[in-house]
Order: sequence, then C-alpha cells, then structure tokens
Amino acid sequence: MPSVRSIEDYFGQIESLLYRQDWTNGEKISKFVSTYDEHAQEPFMHIEAYGSRSKRCRVSEDEVFDEIVCLHLHVLYNIHVAQDLITAQSTQIQIIQLFNKEILQKRKDENWFLPIFYRLCTDLRWLSKGAEACVSGDDEGDSNANSFFESAAKAITECYRTCVSDVHAEEGTTKKVAMLNMTNQLFQIYFQINKLNLLKPLIRAIDNCGSLYHDFLMSDKVAYNYFLGRKAMFDADLNLAEKSLLYAFRNCPADSMSNKRKILIYLIPVKMFLGHMPTSQLLHEYRLDEFQDVVAGVKDGNLAQLDGALAANEAFFIKCGIFLMLEKLRMITFRTLFKKVSQIVGTAQIPLDAFQTALRFVGVTDVDMDELECIIANLIASKKIKGYLSHQHQKLVISKMNAFPTLSGVSSN
Repeated sequence: MPSVRSIEDYFGQIESLLYRQDWTNGEKISKFVSTYDEHAQEPFMHIEAYGSRSKRCRVSEDEVFDEIVCLHLHVLYNIHVAQDLITAQSTQIQIIQLFNKEILQKRKDENWFLPIFYRLCTDLRWLSKGAEACVSGDDEGDSNANSFFESAAKAITECYRTCVSDVHAEEGTTKKVAMLNMTNQLFQIYFQINKLNLLKPLIRAIDNCGSLYHDFLMSDKVAYNYFLGRKAMFDADLNLAEKSLLYAFRNCPADSMSNKRKILIYLIPVKMFLGHMPTSQLLHEYRLDEFQDVVAGVKDGNLAQLDGALAANEAFFIKCGIFLMLEKLRMITFRTLFKKVSQIVGTAQIPLDAFQTALRFVGVTDVDMDELECIIANLIASKKIKGYLSHQHQKLVISKMNAFPTLSGVSSN
C-alpha cells in the first residue's frame, strides 16, 4: 500500500479504494483506519474534531466512511497529541457503534467491509488496555479498568447480534462469517476481566454453526481454538484443551514462531497431565527452556527438581497464567516416583516406608506418614493408581493388572 503523504492524499486513497467494494479493498481500507499503521504516526494525521471543520477533505463516495475517517483522526489526535487514551477509547466505541448502525445493519447484501470492522474491534481492545493502564494507579483503578473492557465488549456484542441475525446464507454476502472473529475478540476481553462464563453462548453458537464453520478464515479458526483450549485447560477439561490447542498449533503457519510458542505454553502443561512429555529439542527450538527442569523433574519423579524449577521460573509461569496448574504436576511426579518404587519392590504389597525412603532420596524430607497416606489416597481416588491403602499394615496394595494406568486414560476422571 502506498505511503500517505498528506491529509489530502489520505482521503484520496480511501476514496479510490471505495470505487471497487470487494474483500481485497476492504483489507486495504482497514489499514487506513488502524491506529498502528504507518499513517497513524504522521503528525499531519493528528487532527482534533476534523469532521466539524467547514473546509476539509471528504470521502465524497461514502458519507458514512467519511464520518468514520474523521472520527479516526480524532482518535489519533487523542493518542499522539492530547495523550488521552480514555477519550481515544470512547471515540473508538463511537466508530464501532456508527459502523454497526449504518453499515452492518443497513447494507444488507454485502460483507466486503468486514476486514475494516475486524481492525476497528482489534484497535478498540488495545485502546481499552491502554485506558486501563491510565487509571490503574487510581483508588478505583480496578473497577474503572473493567469498565473500559466492559464497554468494549458491549459495543462488539451489539455488532455480534447484528451479524448473527443476518438472513443471507451465501458466503459472499452473509455477515455471519464475522461470528468467529467477534467471538475471538470477546474471548480476549473476557480473559482480561475474568468473565469466561459469558463465553458459553458464544461457544455454543460456534459449535452449532454447521457448514458455516468452513467459511471462517483459517486465522480465526486458529485463534479460536487457541482461546478455547486455554479456557478448557482452566476448566480442567484436558481432552478438549489438547484437541483445541493441537489444532491451533498444527494449523498455525510454520513461520509464525512467536504464535506457535504462545500455543505451546499452554499445550505443554496439558500434554504433561496426559502423560506426554515434550522433548528437550522442542523446548529449545521454541525458546521454552523454562520448562526443561519441570519436565525432567516430572519424568524422573524428582519432587525437589520440580519444586526448584517452579521457584526459579515462577515469574514467567505466573505471567503466562500457568503457575498454579504446573504446581499440580506434583501429584503426577509423586505417581512417577511411586511407580518406580513398586517396580523395585516387585510385589503388590508395598510398605509405606519404602515410599518415604524414596522421597528422602530425592530430597523431600517434610512429608510425614499422614501426608504420605493422603497423597496416595488422592492418587487412588483420581484413578491414577489402582489399589487400596491398608492403614493397619502401613502398606499400599496395588492391582496386579495395570496398577499405574496411562494418564491419558484417566484424564477425564
């Protein structure tokens, strides 16, 4: 796309693109209303209330887009000159509302403009995050921050309702193809404000969209499965989490290393809970060496190594939102160690003293007999060990058949 040399050139390029209203030009126009495009950095684009000027450039081809462009200039002014992200965010909401009322609702037989809408929604999310940062130091910072995301979610949800109610079924004209992109936008907002329960009807709508799913952009499918997998992970639905995150990873472009890395941050813990450990080569390739000692500790049944790895990389794991989940790998690590003990003892009746000796050997000295019995009882209850505890004889009696079933087979229990 040619660079923008002046405000006149900016309006002229948009007007020329509007002469041919198709998806390709919609994608090109989307860059002209992005707060992150090169034109947004130009000082001549930072104009306050440009739409109220009597002498100004116009998008004469389309009055609605003329108003949208003028509001966009006002957003840029508030970002770069006034440095008022709160006003910038509220102005961006005005743009979304205008787009919904005058374009999504009134232009019945076309959808070429959806790439523009997607860009506007993405920028609204980023502006909401910026506005949140502006008030984070206030006494009422948290509630104010949430209000920015909630107002953004409200504006996008209104557009969502417009699009899903579109009666046109043809791929070339239906606005229903925007469902998945908007669901992804709302996923990201609700993750921010911890209101994932509001996603249930949106997920149900995608599950029931039938053949329309094939018309969604692959990039949106990858993003959706990434977010769905993260939600499933936090809901302890490991099978859905694995399925969704694997889809996202396999369909993410090979050259998108940073995105594939983001997916792996959540896929790796899920896989570990299902008994599949990542290779050292994979972790190194995607710059995820923080997991190296975590994986080694779980594989070897070495609690001290696992605890040390979690402590050393705590900040990284907390930032990713997986620290508490990784802590739960201690139970898998106990299981690995106890399986090794059972193989050494070689009988179905294993003295609890043998487990304590093994724990001391790997540097765990603070687990007394009562806690040990509790750990084993939890492993039995979750079906990770087949057997029973004999408190009277201080022994674990394990099944002679498959006493330590595969973790993937018990993941749903």
